[in-house]
Amino acid sequence: MTLGRRRFLLGPQDNCHECQGKWFGDNAAMTSTDRKLIKGHCPNCGGGRNAYVRAEHVVRSHEDDGTSATDTGMILECCGCERVYFRRDFWFSEWETIGEHPITGEPRLEGGVDTTYWPAPTARTLPPWIDKIKQADSDLGNLVREMYTALNNDLRVLAAIGARTAFDRSSDLLGVDSAATFKEKLDKLVELGKVSTEERGTLDVLVDAGNAAAHRGWIPQVRELNTMMDIVDAFLHRAFILGEGIRALKAIVPSKPRRTTARPNQ
Repeated sequence: MTLGRRRFLLGPQDNCHECQGKWFGDNAAMTSTDRKLIKGHCPNCGGGRNAYVRAEHVVRSHEDDGTSATDTGMILECCGCERVYFRRDFWFSEWETIGEHPITGEPRLEGGVDTTYWPAPTARTLPPWIDKIKQADSDLGNLVREMYTALNNDLRVLAAIGARTAFDRSSDLLGVDSAATFKEKLDKLVELGKVSTEERGTLDVLVDAGNAAAHRGWIPQVRELNTMMDIVDAFLHRAFILGEGIRALKAIVPSKPRRTTARPNQ
């Protein structure tokens, strides 16, 4: 791999001690006492986890107007699950504010850093039954996965539209005419006994929120989006998973013993 005029060989044939120590954290070049530890957001374990800094690169800039910035990229390794991920800290001098030290009360500079991770921190994990949904209908399974991908990458408008689209596809699978309006689909689901009157009202809110995101430029907050995900998950689980689980449970539950009628004494 060639970067500018420098050539980096990625593999065991690369004997550059400086590159291995700085970029790859080779055990021979970085002992356990040299490892830098910070708190990071592991894609597997979550936030506030210890991580080794396996590589770090800093770019500093100073402008004529007196402002300055620091762009820091780090390759981190989770101390728990050993997952490798990337963190970027971008500091800008004008983003800092003057705060107060919580113990001494002395003024101090706070903030100024925007931290991002790749992969992005998971805001919500996929439900464990997603594979069953995909087996039943690959299109619906892919829609749900993309909806969660958008959510976990903070693409809130796309996630909201995806929630509405997932309901739309689900109603088709439940026997509702795909050409019907959303209101007609909700009415038909009630008529078919697929949803209750109370759940119809909840799904109506979901559809309206998806329409607002798609057509009226509405950007839901994270809490509002999670409510939409709760509605979708509950609907999909009840419509496609719970029924199968109930049938399986019914099949294994022992039947109640038949009561025998005592014969009168002769």
